[in-house]
Amino acid sequence: MVDTMINDHDMTSDILTSPTPYDRFIGLRIDHQPTSGVAIIEGFTLVVIFLGALTVNLIALVTTLRDEMLRRNVHNWLIINLIVNDLGITITSMSFSIVSVFDQGYFLVHNDAMCLINGIGGTGFAFGNFATIMVISLDRYLTVVWSNRFPPSKTRTIIFIILSWVLPIANIIPPSFELISDFKYHPLTHHCTPVWEVCLYYIICNIILFGITVPVMVFCYIGVFWTLRRQQQVLRSYADENVDDSEKCNDSHQVNNPSMSLDNLSGQGGNVSETMEEFSSSNLDDPVVHGSEKGNTNRQERVKKKKQKKQTTERRSLQNKLTTDKRIALTGILLVMTTVICWAPYCIVHSCFINIHVTHSLGVFTMWLAYTNALLDPIIYSFMNRRVRARYRAMMTSLRMTVCKT
Repeated sequence: MVDTMINDHDMTSDILTSPTPYDRFIGLRIDHQPTSGVAIIEGFTLVVIFLGALTVNLIALVTTLRDEMLRRNVHNWLIINLIVNDLGITITSMSFSIVSVFDQGYFLVHNDAMCLINGIGGTGFAFGNFATIMVISLDRYLTVVWSNRFPPSKTRTIIFIILSWVLPIANIIPPSFELISDFKYHPLTHHCTPVWEVCLYYIICNIILFGITVPVMVFCYIGVFWTLRRQQQVLRSYADENVDDSEKCNDSHQVNNPSMSLDNLSGQGGNVSETMEEFSSSNLDDPVVHGSEKGNTNRQERVKKKKQKKQTTERRSLQNKLTTDKRIALTGILLVMTTVICWAPYCIVHSCFINIHVTHSLGVFTMWLAYTNALLDPIIYSFMNRRVRARYRAMMTSLRMTVCKT
């Protein structure tokens, strides 16, 4: 069947004046001229996605590597790995698709080596994208939920990066050596992909993507947000207790009853029974006694204020950490959502189980949507990271000053 696709291309590529619909089961057929409006729209939109993904990923990569604080954060190593995968999809897949839009796949069909490179790059980096987001989710889960037992470390991050590359390499080996499937040019996507009609390979890929990686992502972030929610409740209850204690202290100070004095004296570490005896046998009108009590009260208030100030500082520090963890978790959730939304239609369209009449426009739309994921990943990371945004603003300010000087 696949050989028929290649052999029929030479016969059908010459018949440009008789447009016929694409049919992946019969062979390579075209439904528009290379200079037609359809080709121009497809080419223009893909060029915009290509330039946007290339520019934003390079800026995010350079910014992260040049900033020492960002570079030393081991979690950002996983983000860099994600950027590398997005750049891989942009360079090894989008670029070939742009050419194929205008030559109807002639270059890839007649160059097996380039088709193999295109297929390995596009498929490998796509799986690498899923694998990297999965290990980012695992890293967040361990950092937030099991922070004491599994603190962030370089060793753990390196292991996750290796895992994120082992998974895609294992997936591209079967079609690369024609063990299960094979890389062939696909007119609906304008680049070389595995022959998805081989159901065994399609089943393996979708089990890995939507049966393993996506559930792991969902489970990790459910655990992360559940833990953060409990931490937030603890902080709120702690703050409410402090407010109640301060109100009680103020009320007691205003009433100035004997129990307040007993509490203060007891808080200093004295024996309560001995203090009561001393208090009952003393002259309350003696100014020396009043002065001693007033001094003890003032000293106790200073100690209490210092303790409250320390507790407030600790609570604010914990609140800031909690806010940061929430923002990082939200970034991960957005990465998961965009990846699933962008790639799920492509997987559904190429299903070997669902009988779907796939038009050329629908096939191209699902492929372009999947490509858009490489553009959205660095945008999400840059927008959600304050330090990266600050670096961007500094770069723009420097650029404007340079332009003004010239």
